[in-house]
Amino acid sequence: MTSVNIFLQKPPPIEHFAITTMAGLEDLLVEELKAIGAEDIQPGLRVVNCKGDKTFRYRANLELRTGIRVLVQMGQFRANNEQTMYNRLRDIDWSPWLKKDGNLWIDASSQSDRYSNSVYLSQLFKDAIVDQFRDKTGERPSVSKEDADMTFYLHVGRDNTVTVSLNSSGDSLHRRGYRRRTGGAPINEVLAAGLLGLTGYDGSVPFVDPMCGSGTIVAEAAMIATRQAPGLRREFGFQRWPDFDAGLWSSVRQDALNRIQKPEHPIVGSDIDELTLNLAKISLERAGLLRHVELRNADFADLQAPRPVKEEDGGLLVTNPPYEVRLKTGDITTFYAQIGDTLKQNWKGYTAWIISGNQDAVKSVGLRTSRKIPMMNGPIEVRFCRYDLYEGTKKEKKKEE
Repeated sequence: MTSVNIFLQKPPPIEHFAITTMAGLEDLLVEELKAIGAEDIQPGLRVVNCKGDKTFRYRANLELRTGIRVLVQMGQFRANNEQTMYNRLRDIDWSPWLKKDGNLWIDASSQSDRYSNSVYLSQLFKDAIVDQFRDKTGERPSVSKEDADMTFYLHVGRDNTVTVSLNSSGDSLHRRGYRRRTGGAPINEVLAAGLLGLTGYDGSVPFVDPMCGSGTIVAEAAMIATRQAPGLRREFGFQRWPDFDAGLWSSVRQDALNRIQKPEHPIVGSDIDELTLNLAKISLERAGLLRHVELRNADFADLQAPRPVKEEDGGLLVTNPPYEVRLKTGDITTFYAQIGDTLKQNWKGYTAWIISGNQDAVKSVGLRTSRKIPMMNGPIEVRFCRYDLYEGTKKEKKKEE
């Protein structure tokens, strides 16, 4: 394999992107990228590659719900040993991206048996950059994760191909800026948005999370229903880049603000724990969504289902109940059986989705699943299960259709 000498001294009009996501959300990310004008889209495992311009770079960071980081690829080379990697990295002119007194941060990952230590890779990359600056100027940039002017990303493939990218997002895109404190078992914002995407939720039916905890799922549902871009309340790495265009960024943000609308159907978050419900209220208020969401302090068994404008439209229930992995609830089997009884008795006409890492407990729901999607919630293997709660019997429902 020959080296690919496409290292960028400044971003070209059309950039090559690698946009990371969670396993199982790649197809959703592809659809999001199509909607904001990505070109040459190529999905992979936990990543989607594509092309776009600077406007796309800004929109991707601001608007993607299932993306984790928007990486701008600088180039590739093959390095079969550490010295070759160091030399190739040191040969790249880093001065267009960093000032000699600036701050940098490096994230590294590897699929190579030769390079298994990501911390060592980050150190080697850092040495190559600072040694170049020291030789040229007598000074060197500093390393700072919290105050980085530029965050670089280095990935080594199985065949020792090294890909160098610029992280235009800065912090992971799951950090929307609305959540500071959480309850006992929070769900990642990107995963929450992905779950809603897998259900097909678009705000066209009533939505309920009856065990909403600190409110992440209900907040993401409210953002979808209001068409609110998830990144409106945070900053991004590209805002500190040398090519940052403040006028273009202002225009992109204003376009996103102009698309916000009032939801057409109820959005309800409920929880029996008043403390975590207060955390949900704080998060929703910080996100500018509280006025669109009804929060109820209630046991699931006592919660009333909001009715749709048209009965045949039904509604959507999505929830992340305790798994007994992190939260102790006592008799978890009985708890899940009660969830099933409540769904069957009080939520006819709705489609319910439950994400859980306790497969034995899920069996106690006692309802037939029409779909079961394997996923990961952090380190926990989970299933996202769908239950169709027909008004009558399944047979009667089929006759109506």
